[in-house]
Amino acid sequence: MSHDHKIERSLPWTLIGVFVFFMLAVAVTLISPRFVDPTWTHETSHYQKQLYEFGDGRVFISNSVTGTYDLQFVNWLEEGKTLTAFVENERQKIVAPEALKSYITKENEPIKLTSHLLLLKSPGDIYKAEVEKIQVELKKSFIKSQPEWEKKGLSIPAFDVFELYEPKEKEAFATSSTAGNIEDYIDQNFLLVEEQEVKAPGYFFARNPLEYRVKEVETPIGKGFRYSPQGRSIASLEDLKKLGFWSRKDLIEYGERIYAIEGCWYCHTDQTRTLVQDVVLNGSDSYPAPPSSAGEYIYQNVTFPGTRRIGPDLSRTGVKRPSRDWHRSHFWSPKTASPGSVMPSFQHFFDDDPRGTPGSKAGVPNLRFEAIYQYLMTKGTRITSPSQAWWLGKDPVKTKEIIEGLDR
Repeated sequence: MSHDHKIERSLPWTLIGVFVFFMLAVAVTLISPRFVDPTWTHETSHYQKQLYEFGDGRVFISNSVTGTYDLQFVNWLEEGKTLTAFVENERQKIVAPEALKSYITKENEPIKLTSHLLLLKSPGDIYKAEVEKIQVELKKSFIKSQPEWEKKGLSIPAFDVFELYEPKEKEAFATSSTAGNIEDYIDQNFLLVEEQEVKAPGYFFARNPLEYRVKEVETPIGKGFRYSPQGRSIASLEDLKKLGFWSRKDLIEYGERIYAIEGCWYCHTDQTRTLVQDVVLNGSDSYPAPPSSAGEYIYQNVTFPGTRRIGPDLSRTGVKRPSRDWHRSHFWSPKTASPGSVMPSFQHFFDDDPRGTPGSKAGVPNLRFEAIYQYLMTKGTRITSPSQAWWLGKDPVKTKEIIEGLDR
């Protein structure tokens, strides 16, 4: 048998071998992590899953007037799809018709959650006498608890009374009590009004949603709008978007693209390694930050673990640097916010304010700033629910055990 003939016969087997090894590599890469470590393909917690898949798409953010720093936050609520809670406290009370009183959470009661679409508004005339009585009682209670309030220079606080009502529509838009990056979430001491049993370890909900109504206003820099109880209602989601509102979900996705385009990944890593210096640097001696896991990145289109730390690691920025004002100053002038920084200025994340910005030389943050800020606020805040958060001293992912195990 000639040498050439042997080569011809071995070629098909070589190609088959290459194909088999290729498919084996694909199988190992895509399938084996499912059986080795679930964090490679699954979210880090129910909280993370619910926030990315549900919560972010229902929180909307906008400037009330283009060219200003004043942000508006709105919750999009739907009958049977979103949960709300109507909670009283020492300064806020709720009046309601008899049929709706069971939805109100009194002080020191477990929070009552409902999927039935309800809202708060300023009380109607029918409740005038009841509202006056409540406010008098609250004032007396305050004076009794602070008998020397005048000598102490205290003032009697404002006491709010709202009416709970049932809107006619199947969706509504409400002012949001959440202006930060952590939603109202509860996983203990709560009740589901319509349900016989709890089906999930925790739930997102809108606390005391007040109908969001807008009134158009004229400003020195053009037309705008502001919240007003006497304003018009929001007719639909499209109507809300016409006012310039973006969902937090869309802002986060846009922020991820900006992070890539601006080359932030070149100087910053996005990975807390399983090293003592990393977990302490991104946390503290008492509360070490959990090492990064693959599950943290499953909702990103592109991940940026990075290899160089010219600047600090960003994987826990949402906890270490949650202040929007700090990031505003830092992007405008990094050397001012962080002396010695080699980071360039990102002033194209801001617009000039024709009226001037009293007390500050910085411009007004624009959509690019808001997008990358919302993206950065996902870093480290979604590993576990707020009640189990590592920065509270909890250690649900057993960070200390991981590090101690590595030391041994």
